[in-house]
Amino acid sequence: MQSTGMILYILLFGMIAGGIWTGLNRNHTEYSMTSYSLKSVFFFFSLFYFVVSVIKFYLGEAEITLTESFWDVEGRTYLHYVILFGVVAFGVLLVMKRWIPSYGYHLVPVFDFVLIIAIVIDMLLFGRIDNRNYSILFVICMLASGILLVWGRIGSACHQQMKYVNRKELYHCFLEALPFMGAGVVMTGLYLPNELYIHNLEEFTGSYAAFFLIMLAGSAAELLLLIVVFLLFLPKKLFRVLYLLFAGISCAGYLQSMFLNGTLDAMNGEEQIWSGQTLLVNTCMWIVILLVSVIGGYCRNAIRKILQVLCVYISLIQIVTLGWLLITSDVSNPNGNAAITNKGSLELAQENNVLVFVLDNFDSSWFEEIYEEDADILEPLADFTYYRNGTSQFAYTDLAIPYMLTGVEWSADIENYVQYAYENSNVLQRIAEQGVDVRVFTDLNLMSQEMYQTLDNYSDAVSRNYRRIQTYCTMLKCSMYKVSPFLLKSLYGYYTSDIKEMTYNNDIWSIDNDLIFYNDMITKGLKVSETDKSVFRFYHMKGPHSPYNMTEDLKYEPTGQVSSANSQGKGSLKIVYEYIDQMKALDKYEDATIIITADHGQKHVLDWEADEVKPEETSRPLFLVKKSGECHNQMNISEAPVSQAELIPTILDAFGMEYASYGRTFDEIPVNEQRVRRYVYIYSKYKVAYVIDGHAADLDSWSVERVY
Repeated sequence: MQSTGMILYILLFGMIAGGIWTGLNRNHTEYSMTSYSLKSVFFFFSLFYFVVSVIKFYLGEAEITLTESFWDVEGRTYLHYVILFGVVAFGVLLVMKRWIPSYGYHLVPVFDFVLIIAIVIDMLLFGRIDNRNYSILFVICMLASGILLVWGRIGSACHQQMKYVNRKELYHCFLEALPFMGAGVVMTGLYLPNELYIHNLEEFTGSYAAFFLIMLAGSAAELLLLIVVFLLFLPKKLFRVLYLLFAGISCAGYLQSMFLNGTLDAMNGEEQIWSGQTLLVNTCMWIVILLVSVIGGYCRNAIRKILQVLCVYISLIQIVTLGWLLITSDVSNPNGNAAITNKGSLELAQENNVLVFVLDNFDSSWFEEIYEEDADILEPLADFTYYRNGTSQFAYTDLAIPYMLTGVEWSADIENYVQYAYENSNVLQRIAEQGVDVRVFTDLNLMSQEMYQTLDNYSDAVSRNYRRIQTYCTMLKCSMYKVSPFLLKSLYGYYTSDIKEMTYNNDIWSIDNDLIFYNDMITKGLKVSETDKSVFRFYHMKGPHSPYNMTEDLKYEPTGQVSSANSQGKGSLKIVYEYIDQMKALDKYEDATIIITADHGQKHVLDWEADEVKPEETSRPLFLVKKSGECHNQMNISEAPVSQAELIPTILDAFGMEYASYGRTFDEIPVNEQRVRRYVYIYSKYKVAYVIDGHAADLDSWSVERVY
């Protein structure tokens, strides 16, 4: 809402300056005053937007958009821009009216259509316009507009070249453009988002009915806005060129999504790579379709009619298909009201607290890089032992978390490991039967129904609300990924977290934003339970996992482009440190068992066509362990060959329970033990098992056991 406020603020000044400029030119008759006033408002809005973008560019926020720059704008910021906008407006109005009156008058409509075309092209190519991009774009468009004005010899000649749609023609032109531009909007704003929802119900957490209405209303608004803006700001000839371009994009996008994509990899943060030949053929196909659509459609009425029929077909076939999906599918969301809540996340036991902090994707090499930069960051970890020779069982979260909570080993013949693991483990149930308050804070999809009744923080009656604009924009991005050519797909990559963040409820635990947990901790503080139950807490946090939306200073960074794994990793550690500090203040630290770890370490895209599928670097998840009563002057560093297999025994031992049947605790693994550990990399349809027969930090210790 704050970023929207700044845009409206800029628009207000654009309306004031545009109104003044229109009034100063009321004697001109080349354009309709209503039309010219709209163009003037857009011109000055663009100008003020440029001024602010340049400032943000200079302040180091070049790679984020203007709205993202003002996500936390303060009230006084608006006052600062009053003087700036006033000075800029006065200066520009003076120059345009006094020194270049003829040029200035015609500059407004010329610049408007040049900028709109540039924005359309930029959005298609890059998917977003950041502060640097817009600053450069504005300057280029201003220069191009000047060239066009000189070439058009100003005055009537320029006007003759730029015939706009008049009021009587608006309705006819609107209907003319509707099928050409409607196909793409129906596909990307309505059909594909709903198809994605219906086929991936487990990934969505909001009501489908509300989702459908948002996409329907958003599509209608987008189509109306596009056509109206193009009609008002573009000359007739250019308007036709643009809707023919949209038609070509719709046809090529339909072919891409239906026939050319093949099997796309899961959106897990890793970029999918295609061969050079595939990229070349696919790009050439797109170029041919676009050239035939624009040039052929503009010069030949028959080709334009064919395009019109194709666009109508694309719209109708997808509407009919969506209708059939709605009729034949059960759209009731199984996770609609179910959630892992944050209930009890700030509650400690009178004694015997066992706490596990899982900082997602935190590799030991990153931890070592952090404390080499700043040794003081280790001070809160003085009582911990750092196991730098550790390995995980899996390379990805969706399998790693179930393993950490169950200890059930993977084998290639298991079809559904997650379900199998929870069905064949009673670890958490055993702990709960000992009278322990068991709460696991992670994503619902990483658990199973068998575990829900064991957790005191599970609820099946949690309602979620949609962020309407964010929902439409996110789903539009998902659609663009599917319909775009291979060359541009990386511009529209998205994360599962983007889908989850479309809905919100303050009571739901989030693994995508650690600041929610931190802010709760700061405002509410840890407290000690009045019961005599021991406590087990498993906190799954985002840690240094992309996108990087948190800085080391614990500030939210909405774009994911300014922070880094290093910075976000420091921030996640500081959150854990705050938790420890509050434990100390409550005198609940010394007798607590605390494990700070990761579900997996760093991972890389592997070359599956190579003779040996070997990783580029090692993968070592973080292992920091403090047992009850443990006290050092400084952090111990151990080279013992540990793994995640020691997690369950260490937890059980902390509660005084039998653990030998599950293996050994971390401190029972000898430093000099010759131990072979296993690491499984499962990605899409590929599986490769590695064995590590030496130190995990030595890449030579890693070898392929089997490729499945």
